[in-house]
Amino acid sequence: MNYSFKIINSSAGSGKTFKLAIEFISKLLVTEDDNHFKSMLALTFTNKASAEMKDRILLYLLDLKEQRNDVIKELVLKKTSLDELYVVKRSAKILEKILYNYSNFNVITIDSFTNNIISSIDESNHNEDSLVELDSDIYIDLAIDELISEIDGNEELKNLLIEFAKFKITVNKSWDITYDLKDFSIFIDKESNKDQIEYFKKMDNNLLSKLRKQILDFKIKKRHEIISLFDRTLNMIYENGLVDSDFRGGYFPKYLKSQLNDDKFIINESIEKSLIGKSNLYNKTLEKIKIERIESIRKNLINNYLEIKQLVLELYKINSTLNYLPSFSIISKLEEKIQKIQDENGIRLISKFNKQLNLLIQQNDTPYIYEKLGSRFTDFYIDEFQDTSELQWNNLIPLISNSIHSESHDGLKGSLLIVGDPKQSIYRWRGGKFNQFINLIYGQTNPFHFKPDIEKIDSNFRSSREIINFNSDFFTYLSNHLELDIYDSDDLNFKQESNKKEVGHVSITSCESQTFYSKIENEILDIIDRGYKPNEIAILVRFNKHAKDLIENINSSKFNLISSEVLQITSSKKIQFLISLLKLSKSKNDYSERKRVIGFLFKHNYFGNNYENLNKCFHINLSRTDIIDFFRNISNQKFDFKYFTSLNILDAVKYCIDNFHISINDAYLYAFIDNIFEFIESHDDSISSYIEYWEKKSDSIHLNIPEHRDSIVISTIHKAKGLEFPFVIVPIYNDRINDNRNADPIWLYEPFKSFDSLKWTLVPKSQNLIHMGDNAKEIYESSELNIKLDTINLLYVAFSRAESELSVISKKDNLNNNSLSSIIHDFLEYKKATEEYKIGQKTIKKNDQNKIESSNTENKKINIISALKNLSQAEYISELLSKVFAKDKSSKVYIFFPNPDLIKLVKLFDDELNIELCNSTHLFNTKILDYDHALFPNMNEGLFPFIKLNDSYISDSEKKKFESLSQNEQEKKISDIFYKIINKAKQVHLIYDSSINSFGSGEESRFVKQIKMLSSGLTFINKKVIQQNLIISEEEEVKIVKDDLISKKIESILSEGVSASSLSLFIKNPYLFYEQKILGVDNKDESKYLNYMDQGTLIHRVIEKLYKPFIGKNLDVSDINFMKNQLQNESRNTFIELYSKEPIGKNLIFIEVVKEYIENTLNFELDQIKNQNARIKIISLEKKLEYNLKIKNQNIKLKGIIDRIDMFNDGVRIIDYKSGNVNSGVLDIRNIDKVKIDHKYSYLLQLLFYKYLFGINDKKIQIKEIGICSLKKRNLPFQFIKNQAILSVEEIQMIISEIIIDIMQTDEFIDSGNPL
Repeated sequence: MNYSFKIINSSAGSGKTFKLAIEFISKLLVTEDDNHFKSMLALTFTNKASAEMKDRILLYLLDLKEQRNDVIKELVLKKTSLDELYVVKRSAKILEKILYNYSNFNVITIDSFTNNIISSIDESNHNEDSLVELDSDIYIDLAIDELISEIDGNEELKNLLIEFAKFKITVNKSWDITYDLKDFSIFIDKESNKDQIEYFKKMDNNLLSKLRKQILDFKIKKRHEIISLFDRTLNMIYENGLVDSDFRGGYFPKYLKSQLNDDKFIINESIEKSLIGKSNLYNKTLEKIKIERIESIRKNLINNYLEIKQLVLELYKINSTLNYLPSFSIISKLEEKIQKIQDENGIRLISKFNKQLNLLIQQNDTPYIYEKLGSRFTDFYIDEFQDTSELQWNNLIPLISNSIHSESHDGLKGSLLIVGDPKQSIYRWRGGKFNQFINLIYGQTNPFHFKPDIEKIDSNFRSSREIINFNSDFFTYLSNHLELDIYDSDDLNFKQESNKKEVGHVSITSCESQTFYSKIENEILDIIDRGYKPNEIAILVRFNKHAKDLIENINSSKFNLISSEVLQITSSKKIQFLISLLKLSKSKNDYSERKRVIGFLFKHNYFGNNYENLNKCFHINLSRTDIIDFFRNISNQKFDFKYFTSLNILDAVKYCIDNFHISINDAYLYAFIDNIFEFIESHDDSISSYIEYWEKKSDSIHLNIPEHRDSIVISTIHKAKGLEFPFVIVPIYNDRINDNRNADPIWLYEPFKSFDSLKWTLVPKSQNLIHMGDNAKEIYESSELNIKLDTINLLYVAFSRAESELSVISKKDNLNNNSLSSIIHDFLEYKKATEEYKIGQKTIKKNDQNKIESSNTENKKINIISALKNLSQAEYISELLSKVFAKDKSSKVYIFFPNPDLIKLVKLFDDELNIELCNSTHLFNTKILDYDHALFPNMNEGLFPFIKLNDSYISDSEKKKFESLSQNEQEKKISDIFYKIINKAKQVHLIYDSSINSFGSGEESRFVKQIKMLSSGLTFINKKVIQQNLIISEEEEVKIVKDDLISKKIESILSEGVSASSLSLFIKNPYLFYEQKILGVDNKDESKYLNYMDQGTLIHRVIEKLYKPFIGKNLDVSDINFMKNQLQNESRNTFIELYSKEPIGKNLIFIEVVKEYIENTLNFELDQIKNQNARIKIISLEKKLEYNLKIKNQNIKLKGIIDRIDMFNDGVRIIDYKSGNVNSGVLDIRNIDKVKIDHKYSYLLQLLFYKYLFGINDKKIQIKEIGICSLKKRNLPFQFIKNQAILSVEEIQMIISEIIIDIMQTDEFIDSGNPL
């Protein structure tokens, strides 16, 4: 016990939390001061861990008091050397002290502690009631939106963002900079980037702007150098009488040529190997004279390639720097916007905590911080230290150091206990640092004057011997396999001793994809057949997408698979229906939302037999009617739209539920209403406010799943950390270990010798870094090492969750050396097993003897109810009131609502208005009567005892009187009244929210703990967990069956005119064809900025206006220059003509992008005319063509608008403009058979459709080329279908006819899932 600094290095299953709780209690027992617990601080990583730690400390004190746990007693006596009787008495006294001074029981998360300090000492924080916001994404979106909206009046910012958008086009990326700014904002929020971000915040924007121009010039210079080098190298080959085929596969010349015609230069490792002789540069059969010629220039080829390589790498850095420079320039502006949004919304983003605290600690000395906190901590306990970030640790060091290096007022020295396991460090992406713990253990860093006592615990109390032995074997093999020597040390190896006698079982299976899911299902069924319950099984996966995959592919009547990470409430048709109703209050003419409403009501038989089928229902109710009439028609005149729009969001949802007879007994609906309830606690309660919130956050709202549900839970490994399960199944997919596609970019220091003023830049993580100098190579290799460590640690956490049996089932097809499945495959080979490796023995569960528990019903009954969120509590109250008043209308019932708004939720169930028969006055206003029932919902720590009074329930004088009391006096007043009420009541109902998802939630109130731990034997305590039924119904396939109405509509569509885009839409998704073409419902999203379709319209219209004056004329240089001069005015004027408004915000940026697109094309054609003597004559623009043909005895009209028909060097071309990326493979005529079935080839179909229309209308003119002008491509915007002439007009007609016949003959319009 006598230590100042101690580290416990404790492997999985060794009882870290148990050990920490024993240390905490022992310290309390040896200290004479009864209130010493107020000076002790235990920090955990999660709310769940903090609640568990508190419960353990209190439970072990109760065990010592009641002398009922010999293990705890022996450990404490040994550690403290105290007398047994003294320990019993002292434990009782301390337990009571803590329970009645619970606010000073400081076992909290490190984030809560950080928040407490910031709230206490940050004088810039004027809002004491700031809510802690865990999710920063929505506020980052708001900040970016606000920033972009300001460009109208900020020329510097506008030019910066415009140049950024233009640059993105040059590297073949989307012009929309909001995605980049969002990713960058999330990236700079990470602690590891703090120093670099501070550097750029201090940097002058004028200097950054100047740097950007210099780097752009530098890029042009380097680009010319590399193109010249490619040219010279090719010429060297040809001048020496060599041809492409002289080189093996023609690879080297092909590489050089491909680079000449590309915007993106790459290095090629295999080319380099062949040049330096590590592989063949030419075929062995090549004639001798050619070999001699290659060998004579080989040295020059090598030198040229190496120079090319360095230039490519330099351009890689340049492009990346140009990509990030605009973001660097607006860091300060973004941070200011986010701070402003925090202040306006009364929130504090958790992602900003540690940086904010770090700044405050630098500005204030430790005694001042303790003074502001109101307490000085002497003893510190940090759990799961491996998950503590570097900044969190640095923030704690001054506070800890002040305590352990000095004595308190009673002469006691402080202490620090750190507990953790480096092998379970899996939160590096959140700032957790593997090396931080390692360095402390090995003494490589130590911020204190004391050398730590090191204790290593190798005992495992969780897993069976077979699991422990397997893990030791597997992870020793894996660390050797991945060449990670760090795990060879005594402190980090995987060896453990088992403390369990029960036999266990491990199986490792590698299988093909087609049997993967059945193997998992059979494993589950085998466990259930042996007598175990589904909730004793856990499936642990690496990513959420795997949980979704398993739920979609494993279906069994004997068990359910559930995952809170996958069960989004947006997937519920009932919720989609309610959201559509709410959206219609704002977007009255949104027919896609109207359609969703009608479809839901029809499917749920709301209309009875009024309609023969869904299509007829749609056609009748989707007529162009006023929104008021629409609601009257679908609700049999019951739904009052004006009244509905006047309601707040919660009442509006209730109004919809009542009017359309929606059953509220639905887990998704519970989660939805709970979410609304939480929303209105801190936001405006209007429908429009909630819809705005929903559109940004809906994908992150999940169902709350109770832990004891009789289903198999699928969890990510990260979420399962700290948990244990009797049976664990770990499915292994073919995911890459180090997938750099989603990796954070890498900071490079002093990236350019030519630009001394730029100290930092960012580059994407790739193998290019290996070739960019020792520093970059070291950073890359360090990153790769960390990924390997993450992989081992993640698997170790997963495998060590199992108590009795572990089953690992891995896919073995498509193996590569860089995947998790290849690790399993290699391990099986190491064990000389083919597809399966097993150790141990499976067990059959023995039947539990039924235990009959007696209850003394004569004693006072206190019901402690665990519920999920608020709606479950409201339902419990409503059902209880219904039973009570059905039995006796004169029953006396008291309900105290810490949150008065909960009454609204009770009324959702309380049709009989029983709530009005209760006394629900404030605690301070109630009369202490002999109540039959006293109900206390929201009995959570942080809510009860309350620290604030609701103004509407308490008089101002009472409020001021309460607020003038100290915290202890306030809590005593609440406690006195609470106990008077429950002592007089016959039955008491204490209801708390057990969900753990935010600050202060999930933990039962101290009063619940007091009653459970300190009540006399005269009180009967009944504990109950409210279970919400979770029925996951399989949604039926979305389809419409053809009827007479549809047949007539199709006939009408085909006779009035069908376009290539309509045919493509049918191929892509028949249901969308039905929705758009047959019903006439458009799914366009409303936005203040142009959508994708509108952007295309604007581009086409501007091009048409520019080229129109020159129809029929051979274009010359002056014509192109004239169009370039007109581009600025035409772009803006056309926008105003089309949309009747001035461009603002992102639209201003897009207009500049339009100009860039069109100018690129004009410059290309200028070069063709000027330097290649090309003759270009515009024949027509936006040419409308039609043709009638007969198919299956029906007249069919084909119609289309061809963007451009021109004459190029005396040959006619058909050209379609595209602003997005166009993959040349989709224009390959060899894929002609796929155009009828695969929407990927819609461009090919469209061009052939235009060729047919043109050719059939004017058979005299021979079409030379058909193709696309890809406005985004700078070098070669025109892409043509090669060998298009091999397809005759008749053959194209046959293809078109077959697609039209498919439309005519289809019986069902099924949703393929392909989005619009």
